[in-house]
Amino acid sequence: MKLTPHTTSIISATIGLVYANYLYQSYIIGEFAAFPEPVAKKLRRAIFYSNYDIQPENALKYYKQALVAAEEVGMDPFSDEIFGVKFQMASFFEKQMHQPRMAIEVLERVRRSCLDWETEKGGLEENRGQRTKVLGQCVRMSVKLGELYAGPEIMETEHAEESLVWAVTTLLKEQARREREGVQEGEGEWMNAEEIGGALENQDLH
Repeated sequence: MKLTPHTTSIISATIGLVYANYLYQSYIIGEFAAFPEPVAKKLRRAIFYSNYDIQPENALKYYKQALVAAEEVGMDPFSDEIFGVKFQMASFFEKQMHQPRMAIEVLERVRRSCLDWETEKGGLEENRGQRTKVLGQCVRMSVKLGELYAGPEIMETEHAEESLVWAVTTLLKEQARREREGVQEGEGEWMNAEEIGGALENQDLH
């Protein structure tokens, strides 16, 4: 499957809007109540230094400290909350520091850890729900990575194409499996109609 530069641009623009909306609605509204106080304390400082009194070094320091605190208190590394902290770090590098390469590194690292978990534990019956969440996040991250790789600061079209094709292929494969086999007990819902529609809109993959 081959994506033209024009098609890549269309996909990136469409998915970028979906990703930004998902990120904002899910994570950046400031619902710190979901975090234990040791983690929330670090996050409040990170947000302050990244959005208000802009101090990149302090912001990054407190994001990292928040993740360490989360691990110390036993938060699920694949929870929505922890995904949110990592996504916010990537957004910070991209939007505030104008360093898309660093944003790519964050997202690639998170994506690799998710895929490693899916390979090792995603097939276990007790992990069905977690697999749905982790795989969905991998699709979202891959789409965002495609956008970043295709951006004017990076212009790595092969990596952009690879990320976008993986995202769409994985999305369709999982959707087809559920239609063929039915939704297994505990799996939960797959990606919503808006995300699926955004991922497939204006694409010519054949």
